[in-house]
Amino acid sequence: MMRRELQRLAEKSPETLKFCRKVLDSERYGGNVILMVVDAAITSVGVNYFSVVVPRVLEFKRRFIDSGRIAGFGDLISCDDAELYSLWKNKRSWQVAKGVCSIISEYGEGATALRGWAKEAEVESWREWLDVKGAGINTFQYLRMMGGVDTVMPDRIVRRFVGRFIDHPNEPVEFIRFVESLSREVGFGSTEICWLSWLSSYDDEKIRRYSRILAKI
Repeated sequence: MMRRELQRLAEKSPETLKFCRKVLDSERYGGNVILMVVDAAITSVGVNYFSVVVPRVLEFKRRFIDSGRIAGFGDLISCDDAELYSLWKNKRSWQVAKGVCSIISEYGEGATALRGWAKEAEVESWREWLDVKGAGINTFQYLRMMGGVDTVMPDRIVRRFVGRFIDHPNEPVEFIRFVESLSREVGFGSTEICWLSWLSSYDDEKIRRYSRILAKI
């Protein structure tokens, strides 16, 4: 049943499967990890992804990346909060963004750094790997996915989707391991299950519209 539903969603949005490949190859936003971090940081406060997060990230790209104002992790860490608040007035988001950059910068710059961190970071001890105020296990998992780890975020939408077809553990880490194992049975990667689960909460018109957005980011 779950395999059939995933196939149905994938047929409606083939862009999502291509997008998931881009996620795992650390090629989102043209491979710019700063934009991936900002995406994860704004997403962490629970706002609508397509109507709030993506427009803010693209505006951040225009103002700070394209202008050359921010080129690396250190630039974002040292960026004046007032400048950042002019784009997105949420202290927690920028605390998360700067904290993540500080941790990942220990592994170098760009995609190499994110992938190096993601390869080592273990979900069972996730708090040790992402000791950042305001960042939870969903942000940790989101960053790992963008760093090349085929895994899943244990958020309520994904839980609800999986729960339609099979009983699952409620504890986040156990749920993650459960879905990673389940993915081999249903023939879809954990990252694909995650993104297709999110799309399942929308009607066909929004799926088409949001799929076009995924193709651009």
